[in-house]
Amino acid sequence: MKKHFLLVSAALIMTVTSCSNQKEGSAPKVRTEIYTDAPDTSKATAEESNENVILTYAVVGQIEPDEYELIKKFNDADNGYVIETRDYSEIAGADENGNIEYDPEKSNNLDIILLQDIASGKIDIVRDYYLGGATLDRLMARGSFIDLYDLMDTDHEVNSFTLNSHILELHEINGKLYTLPTYFSVKTLIGKTRYVGEKEGWTLDEFISHWEQMPEGSTIQGSTEKDIVYQAILNGMIGSFIDYKNAKVYFDSPEFKKALEFCNTFDNISLVYSEPDMEALSFVDEKHFYGFSNTHLTLWNKEGEPYTFVGYPSSDGCGGFIETLGNRFAISASASETERLGAWEFIRTHCLEEYQTEHYAKKDKVMIDGEIKDVYQESVGFPMNLKAYDHISKDSMTGKYMEDTITMSGKEVEVGQLTQEELDRLTSYINGIQNLSVAVDHNLNEIIRDEVYSYFNDELSVQECIDLIQNRAAIMVAEKQ
Repeated sequence: MKKHFLLVSAALIMTVTSCSNQKEGSAPKVRTEIYTDAPDTSKATAEESNENVILTYAVVGQIEPDEYELIKKFNDADNGYVIETRDYSEIAGADENGNIEYDPEKSNNLDIILLQDIASGKIDIVRDYYLGGATLDRLMARGSFIDLYDLMDTDHEVNSFTLNSHILELHEINGKLYTLPTYFSVKTLIGKTRYVGEKEGWTLDEFISHWEQMPEGSTIQGSTEKDIVYQAILNGMIGSFIDYKNAKVYFDSPEFKKALEFCNTFDNISLVYSEPDMEALSFVDEKHFYGFSNTHLTLWNKEGEPYTFVGYPSSDGCGGFIETLGNRFAISASASETERLGAWEFIRTHCLEEYQTEHYAKKDKVMIDGEIKDVYQESVGFPMNLKAYDHISKDSMTGKYMEDTITMSGKEVEVGQLTQEELDRLTSYINGIQNLSVAVDHNLNEIIRDEVYSYFNDELSVQECIDLIQNRAAIMVAEKQ
């Protein structure tokens, strides 16, 4: 990521790096400042002089191009508000090129400064795309954001009737909505139905029972090594053992212990990396569904065999996870009533039917058979807007986003398009998922992995491993509050 430059005057208009090829006269009105300790007087000055109300937006690094254009459009609309981004790259530890390597101390310092700035009214809008999901979760747990339902109740275009209400409910805390998800994806385990049956959602006992019935030579994610099995089954569930709101962790639960012991029954960790054996019979595979064409390709196979959404094993057969990380917005609780209305006017745009349809998938120029063509690239996720979800899925069935024939292993293969049956099944599965993927701090993930691998390498007993993870994770989560 590249840093933005400090504006020395409120009247100065800058061109960010992503649009540096524009002419000076067409520079968009996206104002950015680097974090400093100087008093912030911009809002008071604007309100006292009856000028545009400045809405500060916390970012780290370069604004993504689509949002850059949206901010420009918002600022050019002359609606009484101006978005001004506040770049925390230096606090996050960016080098001279704007690149940021994770540093626990700097990450914690960034959280502290963000909390102070939000509490003092310096920040109005935040998005976890820039700040990170774990940071947003901690800020939310501290009461830093407003209930967005209060604004949605009077909005006839963006509300719980026009958006996926189930996904909204998963984000609620005591009936309040502190973050607005704009796109979402699904993470789950799938397996061929003839081996795993038709039941969706397994307990760990059911998972183990089905595995024991698999033919000799079967794999999980193309491997039978402990670390690969751990990554496929347990690593994706780590967030479910962390409660940031109440600063608690539950790695001492029987469920976590049993899952660890199951992973430890597989082959020892290889000292030399080996490619997964994708030709071997696979029991289950971890899959990430983030678009309609992607869903079709994931479920397609030349034999036409059906798959079952097994889900991650748990005590209640929880199934899959909805993931919205990077696509959540929030409004500061310290913002004035006027600033809240302006901030909502900006973030709601991300959930409008027209915007979600246009930004669902980007086009890029690709050379095909000697000819340059505009081709849709990977989608950003399933849209929250119900109308956008409906007609994008229909467009996917007619081949708008993908050709019927794709290249696989150097050969042209006819794969077709999303079917109504696949869409109905996907939609039903999405609306049945009861778990929200939780962001996990990088250093906490490292701690868990290191202790787990020590157990796998017989350096710790399972109870010693659990005790260490529980104690270290509890301290870390408590310190972050």
